Amino acid sequence: MRKRKAAVWFVAAAMVMGTLAGCGQKAAPETTAAQTGETKKEETAAAAEETKAEAQKPVEQVELKVFGFKTGAEEGAIPELIEQFNKENPDIKVVYEGISNAGGYQDVLTARLASGQGDDVFFANPNYLPQLQEAGYTEDLSDMPVVAQYSGLVKDLLTINDSIPGLGMEIAVFGMFSNLDVLKEVGIDHAPANYQEFLEDCEILKKAGKTPIVAGAKDGTGVAVLSMAKSMDPVYQAADKMDQIARMNSGELKFGDVMQPGFALVEDLISRGYLDGSKALVYAAGQDDIAEFAKGEAGFMPGGSWFVAGLDSAAPDMNYTLGGIPVEDEDSLILINAGVRVCINSSSEKKEVARKFVEFFTGLDSMNAYVASQNSFNPRMDGASTDNDVVTPAAERLSAARMVPWVDSAFDIAVVSPWADARTFTANVAGGDSVDNAVKDLNTQVENNLKLK
Repeated sequence: MRKRKAAVWFVAAAMVMGTLAGCGQKAAPETTAAQTGETKKEETAAAAEETKAEAQKPVEQVELKVFGFKTGAEEGAIPELIEQFNKENPDIKVVYEGISNAGGYQDVLTARLASGQGDDVFFANPNYLPQLQEAGYTEDLSDMPVVAQYSGLVKDLLTINDSIPGLGMEIAVFGMFSNLDVLKEVGIDHAPANYQEFLEDCEILKKAGKTPIVAGAKDGTGVAVLSMAKSMDPVYQAADKMDQIARMNSGELKFGDVMQPGFALVEDLISRGYLDGSKALVYAAGQDDIAEFAKGEAGFMPGGSWFVAGLDSAAPDMNYTLGGIPVEDEDSLILINAGVRVCINSSSEKKEVARKFVEFFTGLDSMNAYVASQNSFNPRMDGASTDNDVVTPAAERLSAARMVPWVDSAFDIAVVSPWADARTFTANVAGGDSVDNAVKDLNTQVENNLKLK
């Protein structure tokens, strides 16, 4: 009996405890479908507000500084390309600063790089690029995608010491501008095809009270175009041109002697009254000469294909062409260069970003736009060159291989820097120095350079 009572008591106690437990809990409220929907709406709205707030936050930008010698009308498509890149890359802001070559670009660039304050990306003049590379200021860009699209000739011009310190944006051309309206006015029906025709045309212009030749030679450029074409053409036409260049580098073949015919030609044009040397020395190339030529009183002007934009702006109604430089008895020729080398500063802390911009800047669409705006020729084999009729005669000289590079990495620029030397010493001739003195002084400079090596 005692066991039975214990069992009954246990069951009863359990029932009592269960009842007490049940009484201690509140029933969970039922969640309606409407309430669930409201909650989801609130969560969605909150997420949308958070997304909107994130979108409104200012994007942190990396500023990339680009320094170049293209200014004014010569900037061409550069501003538009930079604007496009910035729009496509909101986390990057490319800022471009330009100073013209005549305005001292090279000195400013060198000073910035030497002080450690150089811009992330900079344009280099090909004739100075080897010095910048030797000083360690440039990155090797041989692995950039555009290199595979360059022709063998362009790669040769870009390669310095087995690397590519700067990417070429264009094949630039120096030639002779002819104002066809002025020529027609004095009875000349076409631009001169050789030196004899050039001299005859200049004489006709002079007698008619016109200015035969306008040249911008503040830095020597305008007159060096003439002397370089005349003096270096025989070198590049020779079968042993590489041997001749090597002998110039060693001093065995005196560079002053090589340049003598060009110096003499410029002196001859000045003595005949076709070229005002003293006036040329105060005219900045690509600026003052364009302004003077645009007045419509001059027949000829040596200059670059990139001058076209400035001329179109200054004299939109002028009928003119850019053709070969008529300094040879048989024909005319042009000077060429894989110009405007885009470089990345080896000291930049933003090299990855710089490479991204340079890859965009040298891409097919970008280079097509740039070349079109410069009236120049595309160094990319898959690229399109300018179709401007103004430069058709120069394009014909290019197709005929009647050309001389004004910068060639085959030269040891520590000894002989053809374009820089031609500008300096031809300017001396324009200033009244004799051809003999110019030859002698240039040879002495080369000798001194060899001693310093």
